[in-house]
Amino acid sequence: MFLAVLFVFSIFAAQLLRVQAFDASATQAAALSKRLVTTVSPALRAKIRDTNGQVLADSVERFTVVADPQAVPQYTVKVDGRRSRVGVSRAAADIAPLLGMEPAALTALFARAGTRYVVVKRDVNPTVWRQIRALGVPGVSAERTAARVYPTSMALGQLVGFVQPGDQTPGGGLELMLDKTLAGKPGTMVAEQARDGYIIPGSQREDTPALPGRDVQLTIDADIQWYAQNALAKQVTAVGAESGTAVVLEVATGKVRAAASYPSFDPNDPGAAQAANMRNYAFNDAFEPGSTGKLMTMAAALQEGVVTPDTGVIIPNRLPRVGMNFKDNEDHPTENFTATGVIAKSSNIGTMLIGERIKPSVLESYYRAFGIGAPTSVRFPGESSGQLAKSSDWNASQRYTVLFGQGYSVTAIQAAGVFQTIANKGLRMPPTLVEGTANDSGTIVPAPAPKGVQVVTTDTATKLSRMLEEVTGKEGTASAARIKGYRVAGKTGTADRYDEKLGRYNGFTASFIGYAPAEKPKYVVAVFIQKPAAGMFGGALAGPVFNQVMSFLIERDNTPPSTPSPLQYHVRASSPLSDRDPTVISDARAKRDGL
Repeated sequence: MFLAVLFVFSIFAAQLLRVQAFDASATQAAALSKRLVTTVSPALRAKIRDTNGQVLADSVERFTVVADPQAVPQYTVKVDGRRSRVGVSRAAADIAPLLGMEPAALTALFARAGTRYVVVKRDVNPTVWRQIRALGVPGVSAERTAARVYPTSMALGQLVGFVQPGDQTPGGGLELMLDKTLAGKPGTMVAEQARDGYIIPGSQREDTPALPGRDVQLTIDADIQWYAQNALAKQVTAVGAESGTAVVLEVATGKVRAAASYPSFDPNDPGAAQAANMRNYAFNDAFEPGSTGKLMTMAAALQEGVVTPDTGVIIPNRLPRVGMNFKDNEDHPTENFTATGVIAKSSNIGTMLIGERIKPSVLESYYRAFGIGAPTSVRFPGESSGQLAKSSDWNASQRYTVLFGQGYSVTAIQAAGVFQTIANKGLRMPPTLVEGTANDSGTIVPAPAPKGVQVVTTDTATKLSRMLEEVTGKEGTASAARIKGYRVAGKTGTADRYDEKLGRYNGFTASFIGYAPAEKPKYVVAVFIQKPAAGMFGGALAGPVFNQVMSFLIERDNTPPSTPSPLQYHVRASSPLSDRDPTVISDARAKRDGL
């Protein structure tokens, strides 16, 4: 027996010698690896601000409280000056009021078998977590997280976008578009953890701090956005429309100062939103522009020398082309208009008679120079490029319908950009949404300014702008867009709206796009009302929203009243026109010229 016991102790001694001497480092490393835990600390997502520094999206510190069910039963409290183990039920009773939970629910979590990790509650604010930590319940710890808050709520929901409440991954809008800039880089903490879930004091620890994201400043002005959003929402509701969009562009720079859509959603609660309302209609929705597209046809005609503002145009009640009889919105006797009158009265026939004198390929080049058929440089998530077929692919009727804004599609941003070009003396400035990004010191570094494109000459743009003033004049189609004391240039639009779900046209797009004061405009305001239940004309439906938003901008900027224009154009010809006159645009002349 003595030899046997001696043999056993010899084995123990040999094993102890191996562990403590020969394999000491390997054993220590194995033990350390079991104690080491890696905790990832998320980077604080950066702020999104408007052009004036107002916060549109921010991150606040939050905690996810977790527990180790095997450690919680070791909870002790002082009773009569001595520490006594009180276990799971007392831990649940102490923590439940702080988290706004029932003690029974917490008891079930703390007593869960077969796991050492349960999530107790997410999105806990720092004050509450500090109170829980002060209790000293073994195994109860917290993981640092963040919550995203949007102070402007629904006013900018579709533009700023949102993040998922749990993991803060971007779900849309600028949050998605600017994610790499905003997100930052998560940090890590590697430390030794005791069985009760707490870090061992004085133990090995390695911290890699999280790098926060970089703040982004937008071109959006929150005050303009709020005003446009509210004016739009009231009108969409009043006329029973499916949706509406209002865009404000700065004329000289192309900066987007507002891009409002309605219906909207609250990014603070994305789970309650309808999917259709989470899209930003200004960038994502493409539609046929209707009569606002006549601006491009007239710009090309002026630039190519086809007409002048006073060129006479004979407008019949019907115009036969390619086996079809085209007409204006209402029947009328033969009219004697000027080219200015064609725009002011929004005549489809007059636009066709002028536009057919321009080769399709030339016309297409102008449309594309205005930015039609291509996405903007913003590259907003889900942005539509609209649709403009090559002129060589236009069918017989499309050759004519594109002249008055049907047969191709645009976004609200693209359509507003056409008018920005004319208001800016023919220089198109690509739209921008990001004004700058913070550097390492937090200073906003301005984004590179886009390069402008001269689409038409200053002379052409000046003449066309003056022609557009007659749209809001005595004989124009947009009396509701007039602003007392200011010259307003703009264009109404009414277009059949194509419904992709039905596979056919269904309803209308009513619009008005314009600017004031016309002689020195600072902003272009574009308003679109989709599928209204009451009415269909852009002047009556979109004009009032334009009036409200533009009046707000004029008043806010203390814009001085307009001065009279030196250019005097007329809607109607000063004397009867003859279709034998070679300077007059008419169907008879078109036949003589073989058009």
